[in-house]
Amino acid sequence: MESKKNKIIQAISPEEIEQVFAIRTEVFVKEQKCLPSEEFDELDAVAKHYLLFEDATPVATGRYRKTEKGIKVERIATLESARGKGYASLIIQHIFAESAAEYPDCHYYYLHAQVSVMPLYASLGFQPYGDTFIEADIVHQAMALDKRV
Repeated sequence: MESKKNKIIQAISPEEIEQVFAIRTEVFVKEQKCLPSEEFDELDAVAKHYLLFEDATPVATGRYRKTEKGIKVERIATLESARGKGYASLIIQHIFAESAAEYPDCHYYYLHAQVSVMPLYASLGFQPYGDTFIEADIVHQAMALDKRV
């Protein structure tokens, strides 16, 4: 899953969380014009955050949290300079492994995918459900994956 060149860590220290927020600011706030108030929320304090490093540079991030429904995968972001290398998939696969270890009885994963990146999530087994909706002025689609199936 990881190579010597790439490493994924759980972001815990203030410096690591700052790196997570810097990637999300670049991708969601600057590129996609999301409001910082919509991007950063109270759930950042309870979610588990991950950073993917290319060599020693953090280039991708994602978070998850356990909810009443299951495991919600959120805030998957890769810096523009590092896209097309499969890093978002690596982060999500890492989230699958980490959350399965922590919550072995939880097999349901879900997320709100930007419609433009639905193929990425579909390639990992997520299926769309319900109607599209607007979140942060971007069209999204709810998607889910039951790993028991």
